[in-house]
Amino acid sequence: MRHLTRALVAIALAAVPLAAQQKNAVAEGLATEAHNHARNMVGAAEAMPADKYAFKASPEQITFGDLIAHAATANHTLCAAAAGETAPATAVKGTGTKDALVDQLKQSFAYCDRAFEKVDASKLADEVQVLGRTTTKAWVLFHMALDWGDHYSQAATMLRQNGITPPSAAQRRPSGRE
Repeated sequence: MRHLTRALVAIALAAVPLAAQQKNAVAEGLATEAHNHARNMVGAAEAMPADKYAFKASPEQITFGDLIAHAATANHTLCAAAAGETAPATAVKGTGTKDALVDQLKQSFAYCDRAFEKVDASKLADEVQVLGRTTTKAWVLFHMALDWGDHYSQAATMLRQNGITPPSAAQRRPSGRE
């Protein structure tokens, strides 16, 4: 019976196109993280009241609006480099309206979704020019994931300083309790 099962599995796999069997694990992993991060970052951008977009955690730091604009620009820049494309321009600056900044952030994650489909795992060692340096596509992808954590950490801190529970904490919180 076990031999019959193996034979059926082998036949089934032979019927699946080779391209479908060879998934790009790197791009899929990053796409998963991007979706998690997008949910948190967009949630943070939506949670912060419009009149608090000029808030700074300290005089040395950027405003919340600047952080959202920066995150969108970084997504476009890094996702384009990973996909071997030219980054689309981000039009809204940190002083733009909340709605425009939230929309730009959403668009940047949608762009990354499309870019991840173009990442070829066999070309991660290829060199690219990004952020004023020559580096590999692999570095770009690692840097992108680190950037996401950094951006959300800053956004979550700013939300807490304004008495707002960050989206990731709100998801874990039992109903009706802080």
